Amino acid sequence: MSYLIGYAPDRGGADALAVGRMMALAGNVPVTVCVVTPETWGYPSPAAVDAEYKQFLGEYSRKALARAKAYLGEAVKADYLVVAADSASKGLSRVANEMNAYLTIVGSARDGKKMRAGLGSTASGVLAGTKCPTLMAPLGFATNAPKTLERVTCAFSDDRQGAATLSVAIDLARQHNVPLRLVTFVVRDNQMYPSNVGYDIENVVSNTWRKQAIQAQKAALEELPSDISGTCAIGDGPDWKRAIASVGWLWGDILVAGAHHEAGMTAFLFGSTFTRLLRYASVPIVAVD
Repeated sequence: MSYLIGYAPDRGGADALAVGRMMALAGNVPVTVCVVTPETWGYPSPAAVDAEYKQFLGEYSRKALARAKAYLGEAVKADYLVVAADSASKGLSRVANEMNAYLTIVGSARDGKKMRAGLGSTASGVLAGTKCPTLMAPLGFATNAPKTLERVTCAFSDDRQGAATLSVAIDLARQHNVPLRLVTFVVRDNQMYPSNVGYDIENVVSNTWRKQAIQAQKAALEELPSDISGTCAIGDGPDWKRAIASVGWLWGDILVAGAHHEAGMTAFLFGSTFTRLLRYASVPIVAVD
């Protein structure tokens, strides 16, 4: 198992490095730090602009990798490389596929909300261009990042997507020797105008769903491998923000969640649960196809 970290010498890159270090130190996992630079033209210009540009990119990459090495330190087993591509997402996708990375770690969109994992063009492109999960670091995570991973939380559902998500969560919990927690969310969205069935029936439906979720969680816990320590929780609240907050979070948590999409480089259709987790969860999020 190895992880790929997409790095640029900016705030998002620092956040990706912080998550990568947290993960690597917890399970002695080797990482590869990759800097993606623009492709240069393949013919000389009369004014030698091409040579100057290549020199600039080379110096940029050297300084970026030096900063990454200084941050990760000697305790992290890391390789460092530079690739040229049309975009950061294309370069990272190519490297992730070539090295058969288990996880690609990227920063969040720069215009996102602090301590939320924002889905920028790089993250969405890597999700589309690779078969491995993508871990998105919350914006500003590097400011006070935990030293090591403490727990893997899985957004659990009893369906095909949920099975794939749980499999990744189990792998990560085992690799990093941390507990696994299964969480299912029950949102009682009491809008100003209820549906035709009324609030009472809506609560009956929510309570029925809660009971079914608890039963499904217990069944999943019973089937966990013997080397995995598992617990479960229900996030119950009047809206997504309070339902997500209600389960409680460790500073060293990561959240594994399923992200639905169509085939193709840009034809993503993310599930409503995933988009709300991005909006309200304040921990790194692993998106699973």
